[in-house]
Amino acid sequence: MKKVLAIITMGLLLASCRQHPVSGYVVGKRHVTEQDIIRENNASHPAAWKPVHERWVVFVADSLGVTPCHVKPDTYERIKKGDFVTVKQFE
Repeated sequence: MKKVLAIITMGLLLASCRQHPVSGYVVGKRHVTEQDIIRENNASHPAAWKPVHERWVVFVADSLGVTPCHVKPDTYERIKKGDFVTVKQFE
């Protein structure tokens, strides 16, 4: 019985950790280049530097507020401000 309860609990925890799709209207887009990230890193202590990766961020508004969503470059290029979208985040 304890094993079954442990398996169910683990399954629920894993399911709750997944990123859910976000639906709403695109209210903004931002492409964060490697240069922007390098400038951010130089502003902080060198020990806090992170690996440099470009990011494509789309801001999606719904009834709960605005959610920044990290998307793939092709998704970023395809959607436009004002579009109603359902976006699955990744990172």
